[in-house]
Amino acid sequence: MLGGVLNLYKPAGVTSRVLVERVGRILKAKAGHTGTLDPCARGVILVCFGKATRLVSFFQELDKVYRARFRFGIATDTYDVKGKITAVSSGKLREEDLLRVLGDFRGTFIQEVPPFSACKYRGRPLYQYARRGEHITLRREVTVYQLELLSCLEGEFGEAEFLIHCSGGTYVRSLAHELGQRLGLGAYVASLVRERVGQFQIEESIDVMQKGIGRDFLLERSLPPEKALYFLDAVEVGEEEARCFLHGTPFPSPVPLQAPGMVKVLHGGTFLGLAFWDSLRLLPRVVLAESCHVA
Repeated sequence: MLGGVLNLYKPAGVTSRVLVERVGRILKAKAGHTGTLDPCARGVILVCFGKATRLVSFFQELDKVYRARFRFGIATDTYDVKGKITAVSSGKLREEDLLRVLGDFRGTFIQEVPPFSACKYRGRPLYQYARRGEHITLRREVTVYQLELLSCLEGEFGEAEFLIHCSGGTYVRSLAHELGQRLGLGAYVASLVRERVGQFQIEESIDVMQKGIGRDFLLERSLPPEKALYFLDAVEVGEEEARCFLHGTPFPSPVPLQAPGMVKVLHGGTFLGLAFWDSLRLLPRVVLAESCHVA
């Protein structure tokens, strides 16, 4: 099965793993998500199935849009509502103070990964270390394109709602935690909705946890890999180039290409897989089609 990509809706309280396992059972195929969504959060999560699971990493850097509510005056070890309380402040949230520091959390900066996360260190997720009381510090570069204050409930244990547009790999929980630290109040994520991943909108997502969702329905609603990879350029190749690609042999591009990067390779309109253009040749990276598909 070449497979495809599904835009799914994850309800709050359901883990990303449970969602993936359900898709796998319904389709009777291998499945994998393109980026976990915290159990407490709800919203868009992309799931690849069949051979398309080999494309998971190419979706992980897509930008994302969240609607989040932060509660101030309390800090937790997980940086969300389910965590153990680690600090309580008697200070009061003021909208004026919040607006004064928000600009420091826009743009590109280095962010610390939450200790309770699926991000791996030496082959193991950070939450395994955190549960044993070991604190592992991992940092990554992220970009927050938009951080808009939608509402603010001032006072002790105040709350604020935000619209956040950020790069893939950005942790909203870390954003809440660091913002709380900057204000001297502490903060955690009280609620989180992922409204968009790339061009995949929450309004078009499928709730596979509902009863009656079957295999035919999911296959009809899935996107072919080449369409889901809308953000990559496509190269149509001839028979000789197609054979080179299927055998993993580098070959010259039949058409002019711009900057080095990943491209989709098609032959006769059929998606063969992905290749990397290094300015000289196309280097096969992910071969999905079978050799018999090329005449």
